[in-house]
Amino acid sequence: MKPSLLLALAACVLCACSPDTSTDDMDSAPDSGVEAPDAGGDAQPDAGTEEPDAGAPESTALVFPQNDASWLRVDPASAGWDAAKLNAVIDFVGSRDTRAFVILQDGRILAERYWGFGLNLRRDIASAQKSVIAVLVGIAVQKQLLTLDEAVSEVLGTGWSNANAAAEARITVRHLLTMSSGLTPTLTRMAEPGAVWLYNNDAYHRLRHVLERRTGMGIQELSNAWLFQPLGAVNSAWYARTDLDSKGLPLWGLNMSAKDLARFGLLMQAQGRWNGTQVAPAAQLALATRPSQTLNPAYGHLFWLNGQDFALVPPGHARLEGALLPSAPPDLYAGLGKDDQKVYVVPSLGLVVTRLGPQAGERSAEALSDFDDTLWSMLMDARR
Repeated sequence: MKPSLLLALAACVLCACSPDTSTDDMDSAPDSGVEAPDAGGDAQPDAGTEEPDAGAPESTALVFPQNDASWLRVDPASAGWDAAKLNAVIDFVGSRDTRAFVILQDGRILAERYWGFGLNLRRDIASAQKSVIAVLVGIAVQKQLLTLDEAVSEVLGTGWSNANAAAEARITVRHLLTMSSGLTPTLTRMAEPGAVWLYNNDAYHRLRHVLERRTGMGIQELSNAWLFQPLGAVNSAWYARTDLDSKGLPLWGLNMSAKDLARFGLLMQAQGRWNGTQVAPAAQLALATRPSQTLNPAYGHLFWLNGQDFALVPPGHARLEGALLPSAPPDLYAGLGKDDQKVYVVPSLGLVVTRLGPQAGERSAEALSDFDDTLWSMLMDARR
């Protein structure tokens, strides 16, 4: 199927890709769970999906998919997009070593494309998993299993870091969510909690331990019960990576398909509601997607935020003046993973975008590459 015909059928989703095996300040993640390439080349959306009525006006009410095969689609022209320019976006994305790309508009698929792999391709989303953990923490708070200002030591006991017990005792769950624990990347003490902002993978990974300890469930069981099953996300699975943290414990990765990652973005867009059911608390999601501290206003609770005065980005935590993504709408927020694993959400435009695949561009920071700004410049130009 030609891209132009694909876009005439497609609706709006976004997804992220799996990284390579190198390590850096973003989560390293092996390339695992990848399907074998399809013999026929580029995979297209499910051929059983009905073509939308191009002449019918499109509703702006959010729709929620029951399963991938029945996911509703939207005609780009009816939704206010220039189909030729949207085709150019798809061509650009494909030229950047992308494996899966989805755009959702108000829950409907606006565009969807796969390069060399099937529709159910799963890849490790690297640090984009942090945003999933933030939502699980928010649900735990709503269930009164946890508080944000609770000391991590009250949950895990002493020795969870490589700092002394007194220093550990001053670090809260909120500090881990906001990258302000005051710990070094090897979990030794660097500063008082809340005094510095440092992107810290080892500190972040303690949140999985906190969730498992307080709920009595493993991270897969917990994610299935609280998120994946309610969303119908059947292609999402946690696994223990081969690399270890500074305590000698395995780091965990999260494999997801582009559509499952889009489901997660749609839940965020819907403020935690899914087809009439409040899956995640709206107040906690709002807290996660606004500035969490003044040291780095472009960071919420494990989400990256656009439209702020400046951003600190790893490695080196260089200060970028102005918006994180100047070409994107200011209300965009995102889960960003190493090598351009992406889930972007733009509430003002009803957009969710996901991308999966190897590194898509020249890195401007560990969380970003030139892919981001070019993508959003082209997307904004494609809107009529």
